[in-house]
Amino acid sequence: MSVWFVIALVAIVVGVGLLVYDRFRGGATRDRKRWAQLREWEYLDSDPVLPSRWRYGTIHQGGPGVARNLVSGDVPTPDGPRKAHAFDHEQAGRISSVLCAVQVQESLPAAVELRLPSAPLPDDAGLDLLEPVGERYAFVSDADAVRPLLTSRLADASDAVGEDVELLWAEEAWVLAAAPVGISADRMQDLLADLAEVATALEEGLHVKRPAVES
Repeated sequence: MSVWFVIALVAIVVGVGLLVYDRFRGGATRDRKRWAQLREWEYLDSDPVLPSRWRYGTIHQGGPGVARNLVSGDVPTPDGPRKAHAFDHEQAGRISSVLCAVQVQESLPAAVELRLPSAPLPDDAGLDLLEPVGERYAFVSDADAVRPLLTSRLADASDAVGEDVELLWAEEAWVLAAAPVGISADRMQDLLADLAEVATALEEGLHVKRPAVES
């Protein structure tokens, strides 16, 4: 008799947990849709292709996966609007993070990951530790190409992203950040603005004059 009671109790607990999760996820979806509508951004329930645009960061760690609850639009900046995306990143059937991406106006010469000391080391053999950038450590695919981009402005911009985002990275013409699952719409908006500043700092580094090499 006691065994059946325990089984029934476990079933009730699991059922309540699933109900709470469904309500939480449904509420988060409604918040994301409302946020997109207020800003005239596009909303899609799912996009299986978008994450495959990138290969570093969480994409390398767990595969491209699927973009869920995707919002796409423009982030306003003093230099004009920047294209941006934000979505729940589903990998191996579960939501692993909220990915935010902001476009850089020029393609970068190489990839760079900026990781807090609390973040796991990258498992990508093509990335090497270069140097600290503010509170983060830079892992890069080409040290000579990336070093001029690691300016004090980039350090300040990456520090401003916040400690809840252990990993941010830049590749080709995008800056991305992996935020915790369930972040609020307001936090997502702030993060997109922070990434726009990171993008601006990288662009500034692209235009820094290199000293002439003596022959």
